[in-house]
Amino acid sequence: MDYLSHFYYFFSTHEETAPLPLSPSYSSLSTCFIPCAYWIGAMMASFALTTGILHLTTSLKGIPLQRIAGYISQYPFFIAMVYYAHAGTLDLLYEGAKERAFQSSKSGDTFCYIYIASNIVAALGQIQTESGALLIQLMIHHALSITCFSLGFAFDRFRFWTAFAGCCEMTNLFLVPLFLTKELPHLKQQAWYKFDCTLLWITFVSHRFVLFPCWLYLWIKDQDELQIKDMNPLESYLYAGTIAGLLILSLVWFVQIHRGTVNAWWPDTYVKKGKKE
Repeated sequence: MDYLSHFYYFFSTHEETAPLPLSPSYSSLSTCFIPCAYWIGAMMASFALTTGILHLTTSLKGIPLQRIAGYISQYPFFIAMVYYAHAGTLDLLYEGAKERAFQSSKSGDTFCYIYIASNIVAALGQIQTESGALLIQLMIHHALSITCFSLGFAFDRFRFWTAFAGCCEMTNLFLVPLFLTKELPHLKQQAWYKFDCTLLWITFVSHRFVLFPCWLYLWIKDQDELQIKDMNPLESYLYAGTIAGLLILSLVWFVQIHRGTVNAWWPDTYVKKGKKE
């Protein structure tokens, strides 16, 4: 190394890391199998219990019963996901770039387990209740989500970033009740509906339009600082590409959310083809 290189190396703020393994490890991936299986079992048990209660106490049958049971039975797990995603993010957010890349926390890993399990259970249910283009879109979403989160275990790194991105699940706490109103339209007449729409609007702004750009900025900043050599292309492009794609999709979805929220407070403000949206 010549003198100029010594000078640059000493004063550089970049930290070069050793080359990383390009291939995922099955032994690393297998560490999430049992925890995910546990959460899948808990979710299936919750669904069975909820279905039984609804069958005994309501006149719901068939697909509407399955959908409503799915929304209700999964809701406690959505709450758990939101908690563990935020806790896992705070565990490492204010640490260094190396810690965010190569360390994980118990809370962050727990979020990943629940998230992977939730996608598997949701896919199994939606195969029975949905069809056509919607089913294809849902399956692509689940496959991509499971792949991204599983890679964090397979490569045994970057799991902080899954928890950070997972904070966007906050919107599900207010989106799921809206899905419920599609099966039970009379619920839209209740007072909580307006406030649920408003909170969905607010969390879409805070946990998607603010969160995703912050995620991308910190990811790019950390990669520039770490100067990781030979990172697998899946890690280099899939993670950031997925977040960028979610940001774009969120902008598209927000149009409908905004109109629905306005209509909840001021009916008939937005009308489509002679019908209220």
